[in-house]
Amino acid sequence: MGYVEWNCPKCGKKNREACNAWVYGSPIRNCKACNSEYFDNRWREIALEGAEPATKSPKLYLLATLGFLVFTIVCAAWLITDVRTMGSYPVKLAGCVFGGTIGTIGCFVIFLRIVLGYEEKQNKKYYEESLQRLTDKAYVKKLISYGYTVPEKFR
Repeated sequence: MGYVEWNCPKCGKKNREACNAWVYGSPIRNCKACNSEYFDNRWREIALEGAEPATKSPKLYLLATLGFLVFTIVCAAWLITDVRTMGSYPVKLAGCVFGGTIGTIGCFVIFLRIVLGYEEKQNKKYYEESLQRLTDKAYVKKLISYGYTVPEKFR
């Protein structure tokens, strides 16, 4: 689970809110400080815009995993060479090994989630939530008033 942060356009106070990785949800947000309503285009109604294509592409994450793995191996080999020859190592190089390892693991986890069907299951859940919001005509009118494109079947 991630977080999005923003400053309220009305009062300027910082807000922080938990979100899913693809920021699916209502783009109509409320400030926690002043309770004013505004439109945040980072949030997406999945029933209207569709799922993020990256959630359906295991190939992308497999390639990213392999890329990070190669990067990590090269950095680790360089690090080992430096330790053997100089007796010490650059901290930045150790950071590259650490970052590459995190990238490899992260991309591999997402790859597995897509291949095993967990991403599709999550997308369906968010899609159903989006459809539920779109059955409320007042909500649809608010979306339209903010300039959001809503197909006729939801109006």
